[in-house]
Amino acid sequence: MVLAALMLSACGKATSTASSTPAGQPSSDSSASPTPSLAASATPSPSVTASTTDGQVYKQQGDLFEITFPKGYTYQETGSGLAFVSEDQGFGGSVDFGAAQGNKLTTEQLEKALKDEYEKRLKELEWQETKQQPDGSIRVDWTGKDPQGNALDAVSFVEQRGDTIYILNLFGVNKSYQDYNSDAEKIVSSYRVKQ
Repeated sequence: MVLAALMLSACGKATSTASSTPAGQPSSDSSASPTPSLAASATPSPSVTASTTDGQVYKQQGDLFEITFPKGYTYQETGSGLAFVSEDQGFGGSVDFGAAQGNKLTTEQLEKALKDEYEKRLKELEWQETKQQPDGSIRVDWTGKDPQGNALDAVSFVEQRGDTIYILNLFGVNKSYQDYNSDAEKIVSSYRVKQ
């Protein structure tokens, strides 16, 4: 139940205002998908802590995670994290988090919950590779289509730290993930979660 609620929020679509859904609770948006839907004019919120020559650093107000975006990316806070998208709208992603409610989940349980929820939400889903990362997170490579028909070429990282489950999604939207590999590497290498 905990993971199902978390996965629902991880697949949530960003809207023009932050969601009021508490972290870890299911979204009532039945059209939810991993595709970010940010207005091109979205502006950084006060939670941006610094600008660098390579982009902007975002630090979640509760200090649960920090991430840096390359120049030109916009983001929108959601009720359970953050959605972001490149300037050309061809690459995006999200960081979502929620409480494990005292449960300690195995890597197999985290992977299964992620896959089960995405299979409910997405079309033409194909799992490509799963690999445990040196930091203990699980990387899941996949492709699929969101309910709007956008082709997603994606990588998801899922992990539990203490009582918090984190998901980082990165995907090409109607474009190859490889076209944005440099951006993806910068984002992933900057991503830090509270231990």
